[in-house]
Amino acid sequence: MILDTVTRGMKALLNGNEITIYERTVLESMLDQANRRGNLTEKQVRFYNSIASNYTENALMEKREWEAGFVDKKLDDLMIIARYYKAQGSYFLALVEKILSDDNYIPNKSQYHKLCENKYAQKVLTEHYKEPKFEVGQQVYLVSKAPPPYAMRQTFKRGGIILRANAEPIENSCKGAKKYLVLPIGDPHGVVIEERWLKSRRGRKARENLEESHHKGFSFSFCLQLDMIKRHQARNRLQLPWTTF
Repeated sequence: MILDTVTRGMKALLNGNEITIYERTVLESMLDQANRRGNLTEKQVRFYNSIASNYTENALMEKREWEAGFVDKKLDDLMIIARYYKAQGSYFLALVEKILSDDNYIPNKSQYHKLCENKYAQKVLTEHYKEPKFEVGQQVYLVSKAPPPYAMRQTFKRGGIILRANAEPIENSCKGAKKYLVLPIGDPHGVVIEERWLKSRRGRKARENLEESHHKGFSFSFCLQLDMIKRHQARNRLQLPWTTF
């Protein structure tokens, strides 16, 4: 009978060590029902078959090969994307928690494909691995469209210095999402900012102001010093709500 075949298969799986805690709980529940009522629904039988298909000799061999090859870039990609989805807080929450809390955990091939090979994850990986647009030690400024708290521009009027690229996990699957640790000039604390909110040159208006002063007979050196003094005075009049490091 089909029921006898199914229950024998369930017992064999329960006696093994390969199945997950969730699968063990489900199989024990279905086996108990089969013993008490003498039947299983078609849906339950299909679910058993889907579990059993993962533990055939060929499936177990593929699983061991997958786990043996799960090193280097695959592992790095997994951690990058797990941190991305943790920051998102919406998808793959249970899987991500398992990955981040257990250093020895390896998702199966299907889980890895869904987590790391979707179009959003691929954008995140592209951003993470691409060459940083800004080098360590380079002076940068905020773009005009930078959102709060970056829009508190007084802190960055003199620009900032890049301290580190990939300073924190990427949180957005878009171009320019790589994060930098930037030290505003004249400030003792660094700020983490996405690449898309940074530029390498001062805005046109600021440059024109310096050029105008220079045309009035002042040296560029003097103009720069005067500009820095003005910016320092303006900055000290403000209370800036930065998250600092």
